Parts: sequence; structure tokens; C-alpha cells
Amino acid sequence: MLKAHWLKIVRLQILPHHPSLRFRHAPLTNVKKFANNKIEKILWQRGFSFISGLDEAGRGAFAGPLVTAAVILPKKRIIGLRDSKQTTEKEREYLAEIIKRTAISWAVGISNVDEINRIGIQDATYLAFSSSIEYLKTPPDHLLIDFYNLPNSSIPQTSVIKGDAISQSIAAASIIAKTTRDKIMRKLSNMRQYREYQFANNLGYGTEEHREAIVKSGQSDCHRTKYCLRVH
Repeated sequence: MLKAHWLKIVRLQILPHHPSLRFRHAPLTNVKKFANNKIEKILWQRGFSFISGLDEAGRGAFAGPLVTAAVILPKKRIIGLRDSKQTTEKEREYLAEIIKRTAISWAVGISNVDEINRIGIQDATYLAFSSSIEYLKTPPDHLLIDFYNLPNSSIPQTSVIKGDAISQSIAAASIIAKTTRDKIMRKLSNMRQYREYQFANNLGYGTEEHREAIVKSGQSDCHRTKYCLRVH
């Protein structure tokens, strides 16, 4: 059983008059970063029923798609859920299966490299977020988004600073987005035309070995054109 101090979260400051509420929290110190549903409870008490967490994976990569996920969880907590960046690959795969079995609804949205190159990473992120929301079988009545405000959305939303570390819904979306994108990059890595880039190891991010491969062999059709200009 988890110790209470592992689940401790610092005081939240709610800014009620902002059109999209923002939750801010002080730095976590000496606390295991397990997410909880304290923010969700506030929204449930305000009458919202289907709160969807949203997060993305792959925004800073040199290659491959940007993947977002939307997850609506029930009021039951998932113990051990936290930001995907704080988990191992095995932990993420385990948590992803629990999330998929437990969630009221979940979906992913993908912006491919052509879209990223054509409209830019910011608009591609918004596009993928909108797709993941649209694909949910249960329409959400409130959005919890890690850091972002989603423009032109008619659904009430809350931007949460470092939300994947403190909100269970956003942490769940973080896990689904990350595991989905990692599988895509590993499949690309097995294709002959991409093997030299070692996507299975770097997942498309700008590691030293990846940069060297781009300098040596040039960009593939999986690379984001503007990003890769940095390596030269």
C-alpha cells in the first residue's frame, strides 16, 4: 500500500476568472511524483462528468509523427500513475494496458511529418489534439490539457502547468501518447530505408548518433525539415 506522503501534493492555486482556468503548483520536493485526481475532483464538484486529460508525445523530435492522446477516466484512481517521462518502458506498457481497460474512453490523434512540415509544429499539435478529442467514443464535457490552451474549442478547458506530473487524467494521456508513438518509431526502425537512423534507440529525437546519421546520409522522408536544419 502506498504511503500517504508519496501522494502528497502541494496547494493548488485556482484562477477562476481566466477564460481557461490555469492550475499552478509549487515545485515538488522529496515527494514521489504520483499523479492524483485532486484537480478532477474540483471539476466533478462543479458538475462536470466526463473530464478528458490530454497530452502529447514527440513535439521536440527530429523525425516521426507527433502523437496526442485523450483519456477519460472514472472516479476510481489508478495507483502508480505518473508522468510518462518518470517511468521505464516496462512500466509504461503495464500502465497503458491498465489505462485502456479502466478508461471510460480513450483515443489518439496523430499529425504526420508532412503535416508538421506544412503547417508547423504548433498547428500540428492543435490538429492532433482535436483529432484525439473527436475520436473519443464518449464526448468530454471538460478538457484538462498539459500546458496548452486549445484554440477554437467549444468544450470548457483547463490548462495545467506540468499537468502530467499532478493530474491523473493528463498522466494517463501522457502514457498512452508516449507508448503509441514509441511503437510507431520502432516499426519505422525495422524498415530498411530507415535503419541507419536507429529510431528504435533514439525514437526520432536529436541524439548525437541521430545527428551524425543525418549529416552522413541526409534527411529521410520521416524527418522534419525545419528541425533537421539545426544539425548542420
